Amino acid sequence: MEPAFDPSVVDLVIPVPDVASVAAMRHLHAVTGVMAGPSSGSCLWGAFSVLDRMRREGERGAVVMVVGDVGETYRDSYYDDSWVVGKGWRVEGPLSDMERFTATGAWGVSGG
Repeated sequence: MEPAFDPSVVDLVIPVPDVASVAAMRHLHAVTGVMAGPSSGSCLWGAFSVLDRMRREGERGAVVMVVGDVGETYRDSYYDDSWVVGKGWRVEGPLSDMERFTATGAWGVSGG
């Protein structure tokens, strides 16, 4: 375990598949113009998951996401369609999930 990691301060961990991270960072860029990296994509995917849970349970409140990595570094990898396909990732399903949630608030996670 990373020495700086303190699990006692963690309330929730949401596993995010690599392909979902890539789809989410691309969605963030398409919607906001912010070019972030895969860590930020994971955060956005997790934020959408939390928002969906809150909506279903009638809970109100704010969800804050921090963009922690710059996407320019990933222009030749995570933002490159050929590179992503070479990894065997199909971003279409998770990207569709993000687009649908943004448009309608419906969160139904498909495979990637």
